[in-house]
Amino acid sequence: MITTVERIGNRVVLKVHEDIVDMKSGEAFKAALMTLYSKGEKEIILDLRKVKIMNSYGIGKILMFYKRFRESGGQIYLTPLQGSIKEIFEALMLDKLIPEIESVV
Repeated sequence: MITTVERIGNRVVLKVHEDIVDMKSGEAFKAALMTLYSKGEKEIILDLRKVKIMNSYGIGKILMFYKRFRESGGQIYLTPLQGSIKEIFEALMLDKLIPEIESVV
């Protein structure tokens, strides 16, 4: 399973356990985000600490759902980024768009 979900108060943590580098992993990630969106969740925390590599299959899904959640009055947050994922987010300036949040189990 590429993701697991954990609820912390009124926020949902979507923990990603694998790299998102191909159609299969990208679609599984999209399905997990779509489930949360369809349930009407408003505050999602993406936990990417186990992800070492992410390409456009993952970045595109994050941007698509960032927009959807914002339009429905919600917000996506990130756990503090590290390594190559941090470099990717900084290069694309996504770190300026999606706020990091510290308080995650």
